Amino acid sequence: MARNLLAAAAVLITAGLALANTDLALLSLIPLFAYGVNAALDPPKVSASRRRVGSEVEVVVEADRRPGVLYIYDAAPIDAPVEAPRWRVFKPPFKRVVRLRYRLTERSQPLPLVVVSYNPVFTRRRDVVYVEDRRPAANPAQRGRGVEEFVEVRQYQPGDPMKLINWKASAKTGELYVNVRTGPELRNAVVVVDARRLRSLVAAEAARAAEILSEKGFEVTYYVLGHGPATSLPGDFTPTCGGNPPCGDVTVYVGSLSDVCIVMNCRPMYYVDVAGANALVALRRLALYKRLRGSGAVVLRGAEALRKAL
Repeated sequence: MARNLLAAAAVLITAGLALANTDLALLSLIPLFAYGVNAALDPPKVSASRRRVGSEVEVVVEADRRPGVLYIYDAAPIDAPVEAPRWRVFKPPFKRVVRLRYRLTERSQPLPLVVVSYNPVFTRRRDVVYVEDRRPAANPAQRGRGVEEFVEVRQYQPGDPMKLINWKASAKTGELYVNVRTGPELRNAVVVVDARRLRSLVAAEAARAAEILSEKGFEVTYYVLGHGPATSLPGDFTPTCGGNPPCGDVTVYVGSLSDVCIVMNCRPMYYVDVAGANALVALRRLALYKRLRGSGAVVLRGAEALRKAL
């Protein structure tokens, strides 16, 4: 649409100048005005759902009354052997629901569906909406707790954690006493999830990183950019750069590191590039890797490398 409007304006101006016809040249203002109006429009706000109908998949996109163009595609990994199907659909003004169907292909894992909305002339883009089949997610916070053994009770000293106070002994004596325990301390790890790109792969690598951290004795929590803290990975959310993730005893940032939302000043800090297994991608990101290493972080090209790095 944008090219058609601009091309029409160019033809009218050229014809008007060639024929020395001012009125014909002024007609170019009509397509230029139409382009300006469409360029000022915000893209339609959309929500999407997906369901299986026999051997097909039906995608339903609900939107507001604004016109726009919708790009709908499966978020396949960058090294996928077959390119994921893509559709471009024009949404007329006042049309609230757009439906499409496609034949289901066999996959070992369902891929997230991505819907991107633009205004009619592609000058503005709405945040991506993801639709992913829900899968049960393990709660990493329930794994990896250290086993402590009780040793003795002693008098409270300034700086002792309140959770160690033995209230029964304190009530009997009238003074505060604390339990003394020995054994491995429970350490906290934060997995920061940046799922703006390659969400399916990022979610899988983040879950793998949480599993490895739990095996190492850490209590793991997630911080999903655009969603906030979570004990398990949420199924539906719109990833953004928003958020202020905390540091843990170990902090792991998982994402496709073509750009990094936040350079965190945590120690130790690990960045997992889910696309880094591709040598060409890693080569293009050497400058970014160098900058992250300069901040004191460790850059890994996959969650499995975290096992050796810890």
